[in-house]
Amino acid sequence: MDGVLSPGKLRELDGSSMSVESTSLKSRNLRISLKQWKMFHAVIDFDGFFGAADSLHVTQSTISHAVAKLQEQLGVPLLALKGRKAQITEEGRILLERSRDLVRNAVELEELAENLRQGWGPEIRLAIDPSFPPDLLMLALRKLSSSPQRIRLAAKEVTLDQAKQALQDSTVELAISSQVPFGFDGRELIEIEHVAVAHPENPLFGLKREISFDDLKTQFQVAISGVDDYVAADANYRLPRYPRTWNVSSLDRAIGVLRQGQGYAWLPKYQVHRWLDGNHVRILPLAGGSSHKTKLHLIFGRPPAADSVAEKFAQALHSCSECFF
Repeated sequence: MDGVLSPGKLRELDGSSMSVESTSLKSRNLRISLKQWKMFHAVIDFDGFFGAADSLHVTQSTISHAVAKLQEQLGVPLLALKGRKAQITEEGRILLERSRDLVRNAVELEELAENLRQGWGPEIRLAIDPSFPPDLLMLALRKLSSSPQRIRLAAKEVTLDQAKQALQDSTVELAISSQVPFGFDGRELIEIEHVAVAHPENPLFGLKREISFDDLKTQFQVAISGVDDYVAADANYRLPRYPRTWNVSSLDRAIGVLRQGQGYAWLPKYQVHRWLDGNHVRILPLAGGSSHKTKLHLIFGRPPAADSVAEKFAQALHSCSECFF
């Protein structure tokens, strides 16, 4: 029979018939531990008490007792019994994500305390578009070198979708991306110019005219993994995308492929200027335009405090980007 999974029914799942008296919420002395929340999360994440017990290396009795006590202390049902299977209630869903934030914040607080104990300041986790100039990060860090705390920066190059997911999952404090996801605060940071380039001996230059996008179909496109050339700066203008691509892991690899005389690539102009100066690659005379600009935004995972390290780092990035190019 279906119904709310009461503390007593939780214990029945574990073979125990012990019942728990319920009292009003006002008369309870709430002492809920993070361990209880983690066990509740495990029941949801690992599809039941057996999976939760296995993942946390404890007995099913420990899990059922912790969740039963949690429900008793909260005064609302978190799980409902459907046959012999526990399923989350509507109240449980409401409390689930908030409690995940609670556990995540507690872990971050302990990590911060450990950093402070070792003489380090808070860690800034940053998701970066691969086209963003890494020198700007170094300039911003040097700008904050007078801070009494030593800042820890954990930066990772990600795709547009990965940056959005990291912000939604709160696994980063800041992200640098070409689009600001709905619901997040973003500030325009820098504009990156991309140019279409190929090796001087590429047959496209032998056409002795402007190159059409149909001409490009005869070539494969060299693309750096993680960079989305499809979306340009203007939301109404999208670069053509063809199925013939050669994905490489870095700019050097892209240049290495182009220097074989085949293929073309859209690459940040600031990154390829020395190869352009040395005539190792040339800009293709495309009929639709040989360059496009993409605006990168600095996005906050959560609203920063005015004096927080993340806010100070963001200000330093903006200051440095104004005079970078």
